[in-house]
Amino acid sequence: MTIEKKTIRSDIPGHHTLMNGSLSYAGTPQEESRRLIVGRDITLNGDIACCDCLIVEGTVHAQGFTARRLDILEVGFFAGSAEVQDVVVAGRFEGKLVVPGRLTVKSTGRIYGEIEYGVLEAEAGAKVEGQLAALAQIPMQETVPALEAQDHNDNVESLYEGEGDAGETTEERPRVFRRAIGF
Repeated sequence: MTIEKKTIRSDIPGHHTLMNGSLSYAGTPQEESRRLIVGRDITLNGDIACCDCLIVEGTVHAQGFTARRLDILEVGFFAGSAEVQDVVVAGRFEGKLVVPGRLTVKSTGRIYGEIEYGVLEAEAGAKVEGQLAALAQIPMQETVPALEAQDHNDNVESLYEGEGDAGETTEERPRVFRRAIGF
């Protein structure tokens, strides 16, 4: 009986992490089963369905791609349209990209086309050309009930001379600070 020893090929970038299973973005077993890795020198044309995480090190041409995460590595290229929750671009993207979550563009990243994003993070050296539009965020006023300020509080004394005096005239006069805070 001969035992064959598997060697790690150094000519394939990232191969040692795939062999060891130590990918930093590894999720639940269900998410891992829905991950697609397009390796270097591989070209993928067509529709990609039921993919939660796409890692592009080669070339992908896809229209209407939808996923939870898209990583375009330094040598990767994605052309087409995509709607992805979170995107990291270290390579090149061309087309229409809708990112409701976080769009991260690394220093080696290049994006050309129409981009809509929730949060944009770009490192120095990143290049983004085309139309940029921030997706509408929920205003803070709708999520947090507004506190209405009282017009007048008897327990608070005025810090400025003449403020609140009944004998004020209509002419403008400078406000003079009456005392220092904390004394």
